[in-house]
Amino acid sequence: MLKNINPNWNKSVISITIILSLVLSIFVIISPDYSSTILKNTYIALSNYFESFFMYGTFGLLIFLFLIGFSKYGSFKVKLSNKPTYSLFSWSSMLFAGGIGATLLYWSTVEWIEYFNILKNDLSLDKNEVLLYSRAYPLFHWGFSAWAIYCLPAVAFGIALTLKPDSKLTFSGILGVDNYIYKFILDILYIGAIICGAGVGLGLSFPLISSVISDVLSIERTFGLDIFTIILCSFIFGLSAYVGIQKGIKRLSNINVSIVIMFLLIVLILGPSQYILSNSIDSVSFMLKNFVEMSLTTGTEISINWSVFYWAWWLALAPMIGTFIVNVSNNKSLRQIIFGTIFIGSIGCIFSMLILSNLSISLFESGSIDGPNLIENNLITRESLVVETLSSLNYSNILLIVFSVILIIFLCTTYDSATYVLASASMKKSSMESSKSLRVLFAILLVVQPTLLMYLNGVDSFKWIMVIFSVPLLFIYLMLIYSILKNVYSIKIT
Repeated sequence: MLKNINPNWNKSVISITIILSLVLSIFVIISPDYSSTILKNTYIALSNYFESFFMYGTFGLLIFLFLIGFSKYGSFKVKLSNKPTYSLFSWSSMLFAGGIGATLLYWSTVEWIEYFNILKNDLSLDKNEVLLYSRAYPLFHWGFSAWAIYCLPAVAFGIALTLKPDSKLTFSGILGVDNYIYKFILDILYIGAIICGAGVGLGLSFPLISSVISDVLSIERTFGLDIFTIILCSFIFGLSAYVGIQKGIKRLSNINVSIVIMFLLIVLILGPSQYILSNSIDSVSFMLKNFVEMSLTTGTEISINWSVFYWAWWLALAPMIGTFIVNVSNNKSLRQIIFGTIFIGSIGCIFSMLILSNLSISLFESGSIDGPNLIENNLITRESLVVETLSSLNYSNILLIVFSVILIIFLCTTYDSATYVLASASMKKSSMESSKSLRVLFAILLVVQPTLLMYLNGVDSFKWIMVIFSVPLLFIYLMLIYSILKNVYSIKIT
């Protein structure tokens, strides 16, 4: 079947992508509830066993990247064949929009509630301390450590591709693995993480987008509205994937980052500005002061259920995001890639978290919307709570329209990134530009398959599969660190 395809395509990677997508889907579709339970229990067992690896390893990774960035090897420039060089603004926009989807704005509004409901029963903390930790943990989970996890593959891939331009853009290609069995396992882990990440991203984003459109148009959220939303997003990101990074992802990212900044500033102005600014300063100060403690604390409900989950999630997404970052980082030094990725990504996430979290907390403290009670007692969905929070502001309809546009573009840029990465990995050499037909093929695969799972209640299963993939990725990260050390010591820096 694959004999007559483009000779520059890597048939094994394409075959693994299609077959793995079908196998995972069939496993989930046969019995969504049963598979979700089995996978969740597997994840819980693994997260408890590997908690220390996730917590200490993530903190150690951040330190390792800082050491590389500050060392003489930080001046080493990544050189990629047939890749354009982007301005700082375009590069920053693409790495942020590619690494963060619509879920950022979702969790920015409601994540603090999860920690508040856990900590409010801790008798050793007063209410002020409970709120401080509730504000700080979202900043911690979406901040420096998360982006360090994304950054490591970008650094490893960037060095390897500069030294060996014809390497394949997969784990096996970058690590130079020749053994067929090891190569097959590495490629399955690489592609599987991308497929699951795309499936979860779609499953979590569409309910929020549909809820916002439903509220703006004052219509009931129905299957028909969801299908319309899916078709609209599919058209946008399919077109963007077809035209490529320069005309597609770059333009969408630049537009979206500008709109996001404008949207958040308007929320700040229309909302309780003084409250948000005052508590933002306190939140950042508290997070920085307690960063080491939060990084190394183990055995708590938050560390096991949330910190480990987030580090596992970022690890599972890192093959896609890291590969995309290196693809847009031509002529950037390792220092620029490391500090740019960690600080630009973190500042963008923290800015969003501070404004939307503190807006939601102000409504809770004033008694307008008791988010913790509503969520704890399942009186409202998180998606609806996000809409209710924004609806509390003046000009809420206009804000929700802008919000829906941001969500759609965020979703599209994330899917563009996944499509581009899979298409690039499917070429025999990393220096080859992926063909348009290949990008369209993966664009269709990444939409149709997760959409089917979403309506068969299979998203939770894909979520647990994705984070289960992160456990073997812990060991692959050690291999990537070894690859970085081996390669940098072969570089002559004067």
